[in-house]
Amino acid sequence: MELRLRWKKVLFFSIVSVVFVLLFSFFYPYHFDEGKLFRDEIDFFRFFIIFVSCFFFSDIVCSEFANKTGYILFPKINRYKLIGGKYIANLSIIIFLVIIHYLTLDISVWVIYDTVIPESYISLGIAIFYTITLSGLLLLFSTIMPKANLTTVIVILIYLVGFLILEQALTAINQEIEPIFSLNYIGNLIKFVIPGGPFSGERWFLVYYAGDLLPPVKVWRTPTMEVAILIMSLYIALSFLFMFLALKRKEL
Repeated sequence: MELRLRWKKVLFFSIVSVVFVLLFSFFYPYHFDEGKLFRDEIDFFRFFIIFVSCFFFSDIVCSEFANKTGYILFPKINRYKLIGGKYIANLSIIIFLVIIHYLTLDISVWVIYDTVIPESYISLGIAIFYTITLSGLLLLFSTIMPKANLTTVIVILIYLVGFLILEQALTAINQEIEPIFSLNYIGNLIKFVIPGGPFSGERWFLVYYAGDLLPPVKVWRTPTMEVAILIMSLYIALSFLFMFLALKRKEL
């Protein structure tokens, strides 16, 4: 049912994803290595995941209660199965789009550089897990907020503004504390798991301002895979827990 209702969106985003990879690969300077092409393209793809997830997950719960269907007690299916089914269907669609994107990018790298990047499969796994994390956050706000548009705006603001402000504030307080709470920071692992490039293998680097007049600033690049998986798991667990509590409250 979800696929029948959203097939136009699925087709549109599939075409956009494939066309973007092809155009990016066509205009990319070939004198750079295949790892840099992959990392630079994935940098843009992270934002694609966020915006597409908003389209598919922001209205899962709030639309049911806005249309009053969330209060109906169906004889053979309860509201939990209804929302759970919608969530799994939309998550499957997003994962399909992610796989199509990576497959197209892998083919482009193979055609241009005649090679395959084995780490791209690790990046794909992290991207899928990252998508599940975003979906849980969106599902939580879809339960709390009355409208899908409001859910989308809040989640995008949290990701693009909120996490960045908190990261900068933490840097100003203590540069040695890693911002593992930030999904923006954790998302860097999708890109930096691909080897090569400057500071390859390093999790942080120093930025110097005004020569030696100011002390260097420590900038964190990426978390370890174990920490990233742990934090994303916590986000998923807490998002579903609070979503369930909020949904129970709406039933009263």
